[in-house]
Amino acid sequence: MEGMKDHAIKSGLAYDYLQKVSYYTNWDYVYVYGDWDAMLQKLYRGEIDLMAGVSKTPEREANVLFPDYPMGLENYYIYVYSDSPLASKGIGGLRDRTVSVNTNTVMEDMLREWNSEGKHGIVVTTYSGTEGRLKDFDARRTDATVDTDNAVGREDNMVPIAKIGQSEYYLVINHKRPDLLQELNTAIGKMTSTDPYFTKKLANAYFSDLAVSGQLQEDELAWINNHPTIVVGYLDDYLPFSDTGEDGHVQGIITDLLNEITAKLKIKDNVKFSFVSHSSYESLIASLQAGSIDIAFPVNNDVARAEQSDIFLTSEVISTPMYLAYKGDFSQLTLRRMAAKRGNSIADIYIRNHFPDVEVIYYDKIGGMLDAVKNGDVDGCILNQFRKDGFLIHPSYNMLKTATMKDYSSRCFAVKRGNNELLSILNRGITALPSDFGFTSTYVYTSKMTTITFKDYILQNFIFFMIVTSIIISIVSGLLAYIYMIHRNREKMEYIAHHDGLTGLLNRRSFNEDMETLNDELAGSDVIVLAMDLNGLKTANDNLGHEAGDELITGAAGCMTKILAPYGNVYRVGGDEFMAILFNNVEDWPNILQRLKDSFEAWNGKLVKTLSVAIGSSSSRDYPALNLNDMVSSADQEMYKDKAAYYKRNGIDRRKNR
Repeated sequence: MEGMKDHAIKSGLAYDYLQKVSYYTNWDYVYVYGDWDAMLQKLYRGEIDLMAGVSKTPEREANVLFPDYPMGLENYYIYVYSDSPLASKGIGGLRDRTVSVNTNTVMEDMLREWNSEGKHGIVVTTYSGTEGRLKDFDARRTDATVDTDNAVGREDNMVPIAKIGQSEYYLVINHKRPDLLQELNTAIGKMTSTDPYFTKKLANAYFSDLAVSGQLQEDELAWINNHPTIVVGYLDDYLPFSDTGEDGHVQGIITDLLNEITAKLKIKDNVKFSFVSHSSYESLIASLQAGSIDIAFPVNNDVARAEQSDIFLTSEVISTPMYLAYKGDFSQLTLRRMAAKRGNSIADIYIRNHFPDVEVIYYDKIGGMLDAVKNGDVDGCILNQFRKDGFLIHPSYNMLKTATMKDYSSRCFAVKRGNNELLSILNRGITALPSDFGFTSTYVYTSKMTTITFKDYILQNFIFFMIVTSIIISIVSGLLAYIYMIHRNREKMEYIAHHDGLTGLLNRRSFNEDMETLNDELAGSDVIVLAMDLNGLKTANDNLGHEAGDELITGAAGCMTKILAPYGNVYRVGGDEFMAILFNNVEDWPNILQRLKDSFEAWNGKLVKTLSVAIGSSSSRDYPALNLNDMVSSADQEMYKDKAAYYKRNGIDRRKNR
């Protein structure tokens, strides 16, 4: 027992699972810590009552009690380091190489059976515990190692060479406590019946960034090699998703998504995209069916219609609220005729699903739809959030109102039925993207949907210009109003594109732009770069909800702004990641840093009472030869040291052992 660890904030799949069980059993836990194999032996001897994450073997079935339901399913892989020569050789490169594995485990049994049946010729090296095995693997004293898919993340720089098997794992009971087994089976039965997807949600929460999911398989790599140019069809005039710009090139989040996917999968240098525009959704799907394009975007995330169209859908890349745009009093609104954009069956399908009895009138442009609502030709139209924000800001439509629809609308990529390799490549990339990547990418394109022209303003005020006697004053007033509107709208869009919506801080885009422009200012200046990262955000999200997590993020941002804003810029560059670039006398930095820490320590929220932030810094005086990029890297390293010290102080083991 390590008593100090009981005061630390705990997290992890096993911890969450144990807590859920206790809700139905009223069990109170005393936690015992140690190496996984040592804990299993304690379970055998009856020194502990429960242990999570145990797979079935004949030996274990003879020594412990297994419940009726597993906790989950895990796969076993042979891993090598990504910089190892073996990474590119596949299974054949393992012959006569040492592969380490924990002794007396399911992994060892599977490895030996796989090696024997496949005649792979590997040398099996066993270890009594995970710590020693990983230590030798890190030191390259063994060539490869066996681990579960959920124990190795992308940040570990390991790649899977071969899958050797899979097994279910359980929360098991000391064989002397059959009374606990009966309670456990009852509890898991209730958990399964009341929340059937609980274990799947846990796995998604804790195992979403695995090395296995980001590693292309042999058939996928072969597909890439045979298709160096991938033809992508897109729907024209459909910002922020996709459009053809004035230069004739594709624009919209389609380019951001594909660039980021290829970067995440490390195939950016191996793949080129050729884009083909389509004026209608029907022609886009027809091109995909005919095989003239490899990928279609955006495609409605509708599985039934995808089957009818003989296409495969990827995982969802973006989901948006939908709005009913109307004029007048909502309580008096009767929907008989609704406007839809011609060629955009996504909106058409949404209308017919939610308003099956209305007459749909088609228009070539979104502006035509909105004009029809404004003039009373139709009773309303449906807009996604991005089009609502992009078009209804136009002064011509300030009399229109919106009502939020109950159902969201989701978009994804699509490939031709049977193209399994490309589908899995795209899904691996989508899994690797930040959950809000698609949504945040829309900010840049929202302002490009519509523009306010002088003709718009004149037409809107035509009668006024005809009857007002002071035509010069009217024209000047109109011009000033027009200029003001454009300036205000552009400023608003520019602000949205460069600021974080939750905290109001500058965002990742602003940080990247400043990194490119500020290097010249280093000469002769005192520059301090800060890297900051919240401690415990995931725990707050999991245990208290995302509202509590947002409170931590905004609280930290407020403290940073209060202390650091007088000296430079503060950025939110990720979910819980912040950067700051300060221009100030370096001798003042210890005092500023202390005031920042005091501000964090003094913070107190409604849902979360404490705030902890890992901080790393680098100054131009300490590293006069560094450029800004090097200073950022140095600050990052210092921040990770601070974070590691925080976890060590609080007794939190971040590495999941099996």
